[in-house]
Amino acid sequence: MILGIPFAIWLGFITLICLITTLVLGVAVFYFNKPVFKYHRLFAFLTILVALVHAVIALLLWFFGILI
Repeated sequence: MILGIPFAIWLGFITLICLITTLVLGVAVFYFNKPVFKYHRLFAFLTILVALVHAVIALLLWFFGILI
């Protein structure tokens, strides 16, 4: 727990920020032809990675009550 909030909630917030960043970079590449595709790809990978960790920790919290 960080500041009294479970780690799964923090990871959910970080996942949402990564997802929004990926979306913004994708729009910048597609509509505005900005050369940021490598950053878009990096944030897409980071989003998937954080989402998987978030899912595992959230399942531990939901089904087993294990707080991390």
